[in-house]
Amino acid sequence: AGSFQLIVSIFLDRARTTVLLFKMITSQKQPSMWMCAAIVQSCLWFFLLPTVCRKYWYLFASYPEEKAEFIINLTPSVFYCVYCLIMLPIYYIQHPFFEQYKIQDKPWPWLSQSEKGRKAFWALTKRSLRLATVNLFILAPILSLMKIQTLTILGFKGPSFEADDESWPSFQKAFLDIIFLTVIHEFGFYISHRLMHSCAFLYKFHKVHHEYKDNIALAAQHNHFIDFILSIALPALLALSIVQCHSVTQFQWTLWTMYANLDDHVGYSFPWSPVRWFPLAALTDEHEFHHAKNLGCFGSKLSIFNTILGGYEHYTVRWNEKRR
Repeated sequence: AGSFQLIVSIFLDRARTTVLLFKMITSQKQPSMWMCAAIVQSCLWFFLLPTVCRKYWYLFASYPEEKAEFIINLTPSVFYCVYCLIMLPIYYIQHPFFEQYKIQDKPWPWLSQSEKGRKAFWALTKRSLRLATVNLFILAPILSLMKIQTLTILGFKGPSFEADDESWPSFQKAFLDIIFLTVIHEFGFYISHRLMHSCAFLYKFHKVHHEYKDNIALAAQHNHFIDFILSIALPALLALSIVQCHSVTQFQWTLWTMYANLDDHVGYSFPWSPVRWFPLAALTDEHEFHHAKNLGCFGSKLSIFNTILGGYEHYTVRWNEKRR
């Protein structure tokens, strides 16, 4: 009875914390024209993207399914490069329109008054480029091939690339598959990420990612290769192995996941972000807090597991109010 009361007490305490967080006014949750823009982007991603893809999906028919899946698994790496290039002039110009959404109050590290600080940032940038190259263009393809071959050996069928009416997923089927993929992936990420912080042996790999205290987009893939395998690749591979979805749904979801990862680390709380406006979505501010304080907020895209299993204890009202 005592243990049950303790569990109930902990759950209620976390529920109260979550209610306080949702009562806070944040630009990413506040109804506005920017939220409308975020919703429009989400609708384009969900409805328009597969409709356009269907016209060209027949091109994959000339490839073996394993090779076709390998090709679409590489698209998030390309998306990462495009996103970083788009953000480059925004970081450089520092227009007040964008800077009003900067999360942390201190100047960007490349503008540090300390020459040592500026040199440290550029050294970190070079290291990020090396790590991202290894992780996205060497390690990710290898892991993708291993996943495809392992499931083939075990007798599991890969995602379908057929574009006929019978094979192409309905919007309802795609929606359910994306929900399942997201929840499984989020659980896998939460558990692996929390282990990275609680296990001293694993943290020595994860601390590479925490070399960024003030995030920019490059931080999204600034991971030691062991950390990349355990906390980035494995949760995604787990979700894609469990949920047998159509290839176009897999394509949609992997792009969305990479977008959310980049948005976690962009350093701005953009109110038009298509991955933050809906209920149960975590905020960009949360992961920025995690990097700044190296505490809590172990989830990424959703607030579910931070709420149920813990992670918001240190994400204080004061931190959030300071950045309204």
